[in-house]
Amino acid sequence: MGEVAAVVSAITAVAGLLLAVFGIPLVGGSSPLGRGVAAEGAPTSDAVAAASPSPSQTATPTPTPSTSASVSVSASALPSVSPSSPPPASASAPASSCSSSLPKDWRRVKAAALAVCFGRPDGWEQVPASEVQSTWRSPDRSYDLSVKRDRSYGSTPQAASAGQLAWYRDTAESSMADLEVTTHKTRQNGRDALWLEIDYHWARQSEPRKRLEVFVGGRAGYVYQLLVDTEASAQRLAEQSRLFATARESLRIDVNAR
Repeated sequence: MGEVAAVVSAITAVAGLLLAVFGIPLVGGSSPLGRGVAAEGAPTSDAVAAASPSPSQTATPTPTPSTSASVSVSASALPSVSPSSPPPASASAPASSCSSSLPKDWRRVKAAALAVCFGRPDGWEQVPASEVQSTWRSPDRSYDLSVKRDRSYGSTPQAASAGQLAWYRDTAESSMADLEVTTHKTRQNGRDALWLEIDYHWARQSEPRKRLEVFVGGRAGYVYQLLVDTEASAQRLAEQSRLFATARESLRIDVNAR
């Protein structure tokens, strides 16, 4: 019996030693030593470590609602440069009198026969006028500014611009070649209008040119057409845009027209 008791005691000691060293569970439901049970739905410490991005993978933080609002406001405050952007307020407003403010280096032209007023830069010379058109040229002959009032192509900006483009494309008549046209909807003098960008060159010359035009309907079936034409160099085009914008802002149609 003494020997048996000694064997049992030895077995018990070995079992206790194994439990202390390896944590082998004695009852089902317990976890192995060193791996605690996480709450339901929450990741374990190993899962968190695996899911955490390295510094090179960390994304830029999403803006808070207040940051998003400030970004939106800043973006909406930026001026638009789309070609279809509306003209300045004075160009959008109806006008039937010659009263308008002009830059100090501009002069007002009143073409009574065309029932129109518009501005042109100081020092420009008038090209011999026709019954339907008034044209002015810069001293260095680099720019032409012209205003036309006509109804031979129709009473809407769409019809008038289509008819005018058909004439331009007749090189024998217009001396213009290889036209490329971009058309934008816009507003002029409080009415729907069309703004055209025309790239071309003279028939016997290779230098590219650009013409900016706007068509707006007036009274009695007439359509007004304002244009600025120049060489298509970077320096000329920048000045052309400024001239065109100022001329549009100064344009007054149906002046004393009935």
